[in-house]
Amino acid sequence: MGEFTALIVAAGLGVRMGARGRLTPKGLIALDGLPLVRASVMHLAARGVERVRIVTGHLSELYQQEFSATPGVELIHNPDYATTGSLRSMMTGLAGLDGPLLVLESDIMYEPRALDPLIAAGSGMVLSGPTGAGDEVYVWTDAAGNLVDMSKQADHRSDAPRGELVGITAFTAAHVAAFRGTAEALLADRPKLDYEAGVVAFAQDTDFHCPLIPDLAWAEVDDEQMLAHAREHVWPRASAGLVEAARRKAI
Repeated sequence: MGEFTALIVAAGLGVRMGARGRLTPKGLIALDGLPLVRASVMHLAARGVERVRIVTGHLSELYQQEFSATPGVELIHNPDYATTGSLRSMMTGLAGLDGPLLVLESDIMYEPRALDPLIAAGSGMVLSGPTGAGDEVYVWTDAAGNLVDMSKQADHRSDAPRGELVGITAFTAAHVAAFRGTAEALLADRPKLDYEAGVVAFAQDTDFHCPLIPDLAWAEVDDEQMLAHAREHVWPRASAGLVEAARRKAI
């Protein structure tokens, strides 16, 4: 297996963040002075993933300001971010990349151990136990733990979901090639699709394992209420050691 490249999808408008979202992309919301995407880049580097590509859209110039001098970080812009969904942004970011690949949402905070089972296996989609944070995406697998379906409705299927989507996914080089074909076929008719739909469609023909970390501390930040919850309950564990490390580097 080759070295991973990380692809962080950060083009969204962040409408649900209201006034804050109009001024700051969700991935650049900072806690203790540390933006969410910067925290991800630091977690990745600590796991040996030093090549990072960030797909920008809304307020892309702020990502330029934050990362233009960061070694190993490349910015690529989705010019159609306002009229397309995260699947198109992901495909924009995939240009010229073969894998292995880690794909991360920009508006998440997480303990770095979330990366470990994916880096070890080379592919898959990490799941957590119940978070109760609101706006959860539930994931169903087969008996072997391979992806079957996803939905925001817990009763979408008759069986119980295996866990919740965290927003960190890994693809082998072979998976990247197959995913491209699946995604482009979907986008031909539905340009606003989210990337989750692409992953589910891809997994219909591929065993795609979903490792579960029941007690993982993580959160998505979609609105002010979720941010407040994450700041209090998740950030202390997700940022352990990062804030001080960032301060030392800045000195």
